Amino acid sequence: MKKGFLTRREFLETTSVGVAASVVPSARAAGGNPNVLAVQGGMPVRSKPFPTWPQTKELDESNILKALRSHRWCTYDGEYVAQFEKAWAEHQRVGGCVMTPCGTHALHMALEVLEIQPGDEVLVAPFSFIADVAAIMLCYALPVFVDTDLKTFMMDPDDIEHRITEHTRAIMPCHITGAPPDMDRILAIARKHNIPVVEDAAQAHTTQYKGKKAGTMGTLGCFSFQETKVLPGGEAGAMTSNNADLIAKGFCFRDWGRPPKRGETFVTRGTKYRISQFAAAILMAQITRFEDICLIREKNAAYLKEELSKVPGIMPQEFCPGTERSSHYNFGLRFSPEQFSGISQETLIKAMTAEGIPVESSTPPLNREPYLERQLKSRGYQRIFSKERLARYREQNVLPRNDELCANHLVMPHEVLMGTKADTDNIVEAFAKVQKNAAKLVGTVS
Repeated sequence: MKKGFLTRREFLETTSVGVAASVVPSARAAGGNPNVLAVQGGMPVRSKPFPTWPQTKELDESNILKALRSHRWCTYDGEYVAQFEKAWAEHQRVGGCVMTPCGTHALHMALEVLEIQPGDEVLVAPFSFIADVAAIMLCYALPVFVDTDLKTFMMDPDDIEHRITEHTRAIMPCHITGAPPDMDRILAIARKHNIPVVEDAAQAHTTQYKGKKAGTMGTLGCFSFQETKVLPGGEAGAMTSNNADLIAKGFCFRDWGRPPKRGETFVTRGTKYRISQFAAAILMAQITRFEDICLIREKNAAYLKEELSKVPGIMPQEFCPGTERSSHYNFGLRFSPEQFSGISQETLIKAMTAEGIPVESSTPPLNREPYLERQLKSRGYQRIFSKERLARYREQNVLPRNDELCANHLVMPHEVLMGTKADTDNIVEAFAKVQKNAAKLVGTVS
């Protein structure tokens, strides 16, 4: 069977010669000028793909077969869901864990067990994934956006307090790219106003801040195990907490409002957020080795951050003081258009992609997406919120730093951090090449 990944020891012993096929350093294209940008017909810096994800080994297959042959596939009949809930709670050093079908469901469940209701307000990061806002709106609450810190890409604590009203019922910071926000300051504000904190830790499986793991510092933590995540299970999520009452409510909520194994007694409002055994079976295999793979990412990310900082106009994402680990789900950075001859984000992405480096734009500014205005004009929101409140909401929904970040932000998937030093050098070389030749791209791509 094809080997799925390098162990930490193998990675440290690996050189650019004789490495596994999935992490072979790039071979130059057969023809073309290496000094000419690939997007203009030159030789690309890299012609080999980066490692693929997700990766599997024999244990993944045997767990799936064991679950299949057990003929006990739903949440409560089989063994793997309960096993993973226990394993993940132990890994995170947290009191309890409730698995869900996806990370979005975990976020929604968290707000439901906190009794977020129509008319409430939840402070949320605009530089995040749409799932945060979707979960809030499923409760018919109002997502109140907090501006972003340009250097860390996180919710800016300085912009939180003035947005709190008598209707604020939760704060939802996001560990975007797998790095933590300034949790000390966010939690201090939350305690001052007696507001619970829901951590969106969907991308932060190994992230650690001042000795505490992501998803354990707030009232509730929410994780995703979708197949792109550093701990993949296909489609799966989890809600964690040290509050036993909230965990118990989570178990009820995911099974139509009835406590586990208590017949047909329904004690609260709920829905069906149960999960099959198959995703948990894969996760029980993946969790045995994902720390080793994460150490490879961390080593390469530290090197890449140092080297990219030497390229004029490239500013890698900075971490908040107290950050001890990041899962590096993505490698984020900003670029200065002035240092790149004024070319656009789109032009830079196309140039880097042509050089063989998978670079993408950031999430769009969530506070400016069309869905928001449509929701505000919906019958439900018009009934729940007064015209004056919605007018004030629109006036306050101005986030200049987040707009700037979204315009100049770039991201690379974690697969680029799973190879060798030579692979990482390709990324630096490509950015330096495009920066040096950026003037030749002016006017070529709109």
